[in-house]
Amino acid sequence: MKKSLIALAVAGAFAAPAFAASSNVDIYGQARVSINHGDKNAGWTVSDQVSRVGIKGSEDLGGGMKAIWQWESQLNNLDNNSTAGVSTASVTGTTQRNTFIGLAGGFGTVLAGTHDSPYKLAGSADIFGDTAADSQKATSGIIGRNSFDTRANNATAYISPDWSGFHFAIAGFAAEEGAAGNSRGLWGAQSLALVYANGPLKVTGGWERYDKEFGAGGAEDKDAYKLNAAYKIGDVGLGLTWESSDPSNAAGTKKDKGLLASITYGMGPITLGYQYGKFDDKNGTADLTRNTVGAYYALSKRTQSYLAYNKDNNQTAADAATWTVGLNHSF
Repeated sequence: MKKSLIALAVAGAFAAPAFAASSNVDIYGQARVSINHGDKNAGWTVSDQVSRVGIKGSEDLGGGMKAIWQWESQLNNLDNNSTAGVSTASVTGTTQRNTFIGLAGGFGTVLAGTHDSPYKLAGSADIFGDTAADSQKATSGIIGRNSFDTRANNATAYISPDWSGFHFAIAGFAAEEGAAGNSRGLWGAQSLALVYANGPLKVTGGWERYDKEFGAGGAEDKDAYKLNAAYKIGDVGLGLTWESSDPSNAAGTKKDKGLLASITYGMGPITLGYQYGKFDDKNGTADLTRNTVGAYYALSKRTQSYLAYNKDNNQTAADAATWTVGLNHSF
């Protein structure tokens, strides 16, 4: 449930957790593994679910300002990505995650480096994030599917202070000039998130655009919009996300539509959840309807297990169903 519970707090996600006033260095991370079974001869798999490790710190600069930094890597993979048989190879390989340096104070936070875009951090109603049933995903999800669930290099960002529950984050990503000479300035891609949180209600909006010259170039700009709302009524949590996004920079494409709705019910250490997703492919035949049901069990404040069943009904591709059971530990 990482995305639905954490990603709405954009400022916290950029500089999280809150840094102490004195100079410090912390080591943190997550170990996440699942066992999955798919139909249609997909068989059994043991999969790493975005395990990561990082170090972070800050230094008090006086006058209410501090320097902040973070270096985070994804582990590839706890299961060693072995496809068959018995592997005795060690766990090797990493992928860079949110890694940056910046300044924070009463003015807000500024940073530069590699980071999730504000659009991605605006979140969604997905309650099964970073599992085999993830529905906020760059190429196979319901929300963020057209490569808008983005972590970008060459990022510069600003996160505002909180004003009575409202704050915003804005970032730009540079396309550094390559062989094709397609660099078009410091902010060739732009990303924005607006966040309002007041008691049981959280509302976010996101916008992201890739200029037509950005990266490999294209005929038109590529952009996306989304609105997300979450509301808590006692032990019941409700979530709803709508998205409109361009599939490419090609001329004449229509915006695809995504809709995701979820409901959770908490019973002590147990959280039951159900979500419905619909992706409408306006430029092809890849419509998708997804139903997911599952339960999380908190073994402690840092260790969590879960069980979920995901069913995909595809417009032209074969329908697919997946069972997944996982264990997560944060440190």
